[in-house]
Amino acid sequence: VAPVPQWCRMRSRRALCLSIMAVAMVSLPSCGGMVRDSRPSIVLIVVDTLRADYLGCYGFEGEISPNIDALAEESFVFTGCHSQAPWTTPSVASMMSSMLPDLYGVGLPEDAPRNHLEWRRQWSPAIPDSATTLAEQLHASGYRTAAFVANPFLVDGLGFDQGFEVFDTRRARAADRSAQRVFGDSAEWLDEALRGREPFFLYLHLMDVHGPYDAHRRDFVAVKDSPGLGPDHRLTNEEWDRIQPYLREPDWAKQPEARSVRTWRGRYAAGVRAADRQIGEFLDRLRSHHRWANTIVVLTSDHGEELFDHGNWDHGFSLYEHQLRVPLIVRLPGSERAGTRLDQPVRLLDLAPTVLHAAGAEPLPEHHGRLLLSRDIDARTPTVFASCNKARPEESAIIADDHKLIVDLETGARQLFDLASDPEEKHNLWSEGNERAQILAHL
Repeated sequence: VAPVPQWCRMRSRRALCLSIMAVAMVSLPSCGGMVRDSRPSIVLIVVDTLRADYLGCYGFEGEISPNIDALAEESFVFTGCHSQAPWTTPSVASMMSSMLPDLYGVGLPEDAPRNHLEWRRQWSPAIPDSATTLAEQLHASGYRTAAFVANPFLVDGLGFDQGFEVFDTRRARAADRSAQRVFGDSAEWLDEALRGREPFFLYLHLMDVHGPYDAHRRDFVAVKDSPGLGPDHRLTNEEWDRIQPYLREPDWAKQPEARSVRTWRGRYAAGVRAADRQIGEFLDRLRSHHRWANTIVVLTSDHGEELFDHGNWDHGFSLYEHQLRVPLIVRLPGSERAGTRLDQPVRLLDLAPTVLHAAGAEPLPEHHGRLLLSRDIDARTPTVFASCNKARPEESAIIADDHKLIVDLETGARQLFDLASDPEEKHNLWSEGNERAQILAHL
């Protein structure tokens, strides 16, 4: 029997009751023996650093994501999903707990080490023991749980392992962090879970899109002329120097072509295409199993990436849309509500209560998120909050009614954007007398 290292953390009386109910449900006898639990299994695929606008189903023009696009056709697609932070650790903490990351005090000042091992020695867990995670609640209600993650900012000791029977971080410590390896590492566990009677929750965190952009050249060739890459620009020496050193490591970045903005965007897009191919093979394997009919598949990202949109690069250093707007694709059992698209803002912190509800468990009272699959969701527009800028920890953003206000409490700087008319956030509308700005500032 597999050990359950997180059992002692399942503190709530509700979780205990749900666990007892789940055991009773799967233990009912029948003429054929044990009855299979009828609740859906859940597969959560997080593609690290994936911008929503670099998928075909979100409007990218070019051959970039045929497999994810096919998944979107049989899914509920949320076109206005926002992360609560522009980098992995606080974003995933919020996603898994349905709580705003500011509550955990997760941040990274300018003088903090970029090496993740040094960072871990200086910071407390991103998810404290006092928080109950999505995996903990599912495990307590009878789900088998496993995670296979390739991001070193999610390794053991930060709280992300809470509730997982298996929390596999070998790829986070390896040179090869490809999706092919992550899917391969998870194959044995998944095969066993598919043969079992209990529903399961499998979390896969992929790094193929994250820099340095080193996808095979064939993927770059396939996307380098895509209209979705936008206009070109030759980088000046000053603009070039803003590129993070780790992004300049691949051989192609040392060639003259690297002075082209479209080259950088094409190399990023090549990573999306490479990840899409591996995701397609994984989904085909799932589709071939009879349990596919009763499986929820969620595909999303923890944050986006700046590709010179505001003159800079990388992620974690601003709260613009290219950092926060991420895909959220939810394939329901039997492809229920396939083709539905919702344009209003939703949040990654809505994911946990939504998944719990679909699994027949009750969201916790402390959850900040809401149910995304309720029939009246389009009548209830939420307010979106985001924070945890690495360079400016006092900066936060709020989005409501197609307007976005970014405020830095340390410097007093304010930016107001009309996302409906200015989705690229080029025109700052802030003024002391602006009524919309005052409303947002007091939310």
